Amino acid sequence: MVITKHSKQRIVERTDGVNTFAEAKRLAKQARISGKTLNNFQKYPKFFSYLQNKKNQTNDCSIRIYRGCIYIWRGKTKTLVTAHPIPDRYIEEMEVVDNSLDNQG
Repeated sequence: MVITKHSKQRIVERTDGVNTFAEAKRLAKQARISGKTLNNFQKYPKFFSYLQNKKNQTNDCSIRIYRGCIYIWRGKTKTLVTAHPIPDRYIEEMEVVDNSLDNQG
């Protein structure tokens, strides 16, 4: 796995508690291993659609969601090209859906 300087900068800028490139690299590796894929978010229709659009914008990419951020890798070498936080509107959608599911049980 390759992590570009740009993606390390984005992780440091956009992720709470990450202050160095070494920490960003460790977090990116953990996101690749433990992050959730698009299919884990099918019960959230708007967020799932958003993630599919992100995937369709870049050919041959892989997306993982980990610790509130979206990580995008590209190509056979799995180069991490960027990371950004989940937009608030989708976090709100997930909370509403999860709360309604909790109330059904």
